[in-house]
Amino acid sequence: MKRLVPITVALCLTILLASIAMAQGLDNVRLSDSPDGSAMTQFSSGTTVVYAIFDYADMTGEPLKVRVYDNYGSILFEQTQNYTGSGTESVATAPGEGIFTDGRYVTNFYLGDYVSRTILWDIGEPVAQPVAKPTPIPTSPISKIYDQAKDFVLPSVAILLVILVAWAIRQVLVSR
Repeated sequence: MKRLVPITVALCLTILLASIAMAQGLDNVRLSDSPDGSAMTQFSSGTTVVYAIFDYADMTGEPLKVRVYDNYGSILFEQTQNYTGSGTESVATAPGEGIFTDGRYVTNFYLGDYVSRTILWDIGEPVAQPVAKPTPIPTSPISKIYDQAKDFVLPSVAILLVILVAWAIRQVLVSR
């Protein structure tokens, strides 16, 4: 019976840590021609630097890699840095030759070994016609409440369920 308490605490901590790990991530990922600029996917000929900008949240020393490919799949730029906490980062990407030549490029953002976000962009004239963006669907009040509550309520409910199960097991063992 005394073993039940440490097992319950261990399960609760595991659920809490898993919830924290799932909250990590990138948001507001974009490319721009200035370190704090708005999102762009079309840059003028002769561009020497494209800024990869992103917000990161609840990171715990996680490696984040920014990699730029040309239209042939060659790596033109790569930078990996470990991030802790939350904040905004602006990474100045530049090719080894000094300027980005006209054409299509791809920037990948990796969290660990996995691609988290991908952005296609062009220097000079667009390589392909831009795809029309669908009209956004208005967010319902219920989904807004869910988005605000999910990071606290779901782990709390899981912890309460573990405690309830532990209590029920204890009651069964005591009654014997």
